Amino acid sequence: MKAAIVFDSAGTLLKVYRVARDVSTKKIIENVVSTNMVTKGRGCALIALQADSVDFLETADPSMSISEYMACSNLGFDIICRGLKCTHERIGDAIKKDRTASMGDLKQAIEAVKLKCKDIYYLNIGLVVDVPNGAIPYVLATGGRVFPGVHGMLKRLMDAGIDVYIASGDNRKSLTSLARELGVPESNVFDAVSPEGKKEVVMSLKERYDRVLMVGDGVNDYLALQAADLGILSLQQEDMKPDILFKASDVIVDDILEVEGVVRESLHKSKK
Repeated sequence: MKAAIVFDSAGTLLKVYRVARDVSTKKIIENVVSTNMVTKGRGCALIALQADSVDFLETADPSMSISEYMACSNLGFDIICRGLKCTHERIGDAIKKDRTASMGDLKQAIEAVKLKCKDIYYLNIGLVVDVPNGAIPYVLATGGRVFPGVHGMLKRLMDAGIDVYIASGDNRKSLTSLARELGVPESNVFDAVSPEGKKEVVMSLKERYDRVLMVGDGVNDYLALQAADLGILSLQQEDMKPDILFKASDVIVDDILEVEGVVRESLHKSKK
């Protein structure tokens, strides 16, 4: 039997620390669930900035608005999670209208992550965009490191003939480094994918494999978990999970290392 397993990255393969900087109050909110911030607000979107690294923040003028910097530097964005009717064009127009969120806000969010994560593996930055009001209420920064034991688990799965894929909203540079460290072929990495994109990855793999499994932890994995032959929800990243995730999942694990046993049992039953 030819089988494939798709992993989300942040919160699934990686233990992550996320912060949001409230643009209006200038306060740092720790341990946020960024996708939940979007689902709670109608017409909001979560986007990731298309930056290979955060090094550009070192020379950026902290007083410059994010919208102005994005326009001047031609810095694009990828949609991670969004409400209904939040098209790429509408999100882009909303960003252009905002003049409050600054590059300094992004810098402060990054510094807050670095302060907490001394052994940080990667950094990503993003924005919560209020599309109807043309505003950026929060800027986001995320840092993460690989959960213990993941390297060995993935190697054992691949040694057993199971093809491993990574599908994530994170940028290509971060995911390429992660895949290289974990021994996952770069051709098996799908970066900057939306929830719909993750579903499309699963559906396309189902055309090539007898059985496709999906492992995720957040609301942006919901569609892919539903589409997979077996959807596995990981609770190791300790944050609130919406009910729809539990309903979409076939198996729930508290530790990512439990996935190996679930996969082997699932394939054994399928062969029978």
